[in-house]
Amino acid sequence: GIVWATRGPSTMMRAILVVLPGLAAAFVAPARPAATLALKALDSELGVTPPLGFWDPAGLAASGTPEDFARRRAVELKHGRVAMAAFVGYLVPEVFKFPGYISTSSDLKFEDVPNGLNAISVVPGIGWAQIVMVIGWLEIGPYLTPKSDVTGDLGWPYFGRKIVDPAEKEFKLNVELNNGRAAMFGIMGLMMQDAINGEVYIGPFAE
Repeated sequence: GIVWATRGPSTMMRAILVVLPGLAAAFVAPARPAATLALKALDSELGVTPPLGFWDPAGLAASGTPEDFARRRAVELKHGRVAMAAFVGYLVPEVFKFPGYISTSSDLKFEDVPNGLNAISVVPGIGWAQIVMVIGWLEIGPYLTPKSDVTGDLGWPYFGRKIVDPAEKEFKLNVELNNGRAAMFGIMGLMMQDAINGEVYIGPFAE
């Protein structure tokens, strides 16, 4: 016949006592003191300004290392600087174009090149190649490493003047970061407007 094994009360009680702590732990959020301390330390970093303060909706800072933060800050600065130059470069041709030829062999003048995205197919291929070569040279040449331990320091003085006052320097660096962030949104807005409407409207003075 079949013999059914039975557990006594003491055996069942020991099993329950072993399982209960594990079940309770499943409902308790794990503590992350290291991440919390790291985020608190970032509150004093450059770029933490009103009204957003420390804004990291993706939570990248909590999972990264100081080296990761430094790399991301360098990338943010670079993208912001490029976006500021691109934003200005998008608007200037609406009111001014250089005299002369962009390509004498193609009999193509600067004034013949349309503005915005329409210029992509008009600028000769050798022109785009020159642009890519200059950017590549800057990336692997003078801009490869910062000139100091400050992220993004390329050794350029501020309009020919070296800022000595720490408070003024912090203010200027925050201005650069915030202007770069705004420019990244701005250039994307201009490109979207150009792609949808075929042109960019910046005001009656440019018509």
